[in-house]
Amino acid sequence: MKELYPFIFRRKSTRKYRGPASEDELREIEDRLEKIEPLLEDFDTEFMLLERDDVRTRMQRPAPHYIAAFSDGYVGKVNVGFMLQQMDLRISGMGLGSCWQGIPKPRGHVKSELDFVILLAFGAAAEPVHREHSEFRRKPLSKITDIEGLDDVLEAVRLAPSAVNNQPWYFTGGNGKIHAYCQVQSPLKRRLVGRWNPIDMGIALAHLRISLEYHGYRSEFRILDGVDELKNYTYTGTFIYGE
Repeated sequence: MKELYPFIFRRKSTRKYRGPASEDELREIEDRLEKIEPLLEDFDTEFMLLERDDVRTRMQRPAPHYIAAFSDGYVGKVNVGFMLQQMDLRISGMGLGSCWQGIPKPRGHVKSELDFVILLAFGAAAEPVHREHSEFRRKPLSKITDIEGLDDVLEAVRLAPSAVNNQPWYFTGGNGKIHAYCQVQSPLKRRLVGRWNPIDMGIALAHLRISLEYHGYRSEFRILDGVDELKNYTYTGTFIYGE
């Protein structure tokens, strides 16, 4: 996954498209979909390549193509975020545009035994698909972690996209463990973005895995018992890492 690292610092959401991806690009995306790494093996997920007419876009501008994600439960959604962010970065690396879309939904003829989670729209962009590091609008590292000595690793996590740029994550630990927590939202914010928070956590954890690997660390994700509680946050899981 470390080959995706450079695109973390350049990726940009695309909302305007000039046309579809080429047949070769679609074949590559379909092939990559079958090879994406899960965060956890024991949770069912399904991904489908959809076209514009397969999706009810509601208020959002349509895209030429979509990847629809399906899973069950909170951890299933975290897993979807982790897996689909790998595709988001790969699509960016191919020079195509992409954007997470939580409001559109597949039309009724699109069937899965799992619950629909989210769509990733993509296509040939009508606007720049990359940006400079300085253009990201994100919280400073001090607002998302108290870990010292891992700034190079955690900078990639800081840049992770999230629903309405909510950035609900916080990381503690160090010395071989990084614990991930999700912010408990206010009732109003929970109604607006709460259903996307587990996906956001998965996206951030994808950036963390990629960054750990890029910086020479092996890592394994686990959900541990007895992890310290953090006020106004809920525990999501832990990366255990080492050289």
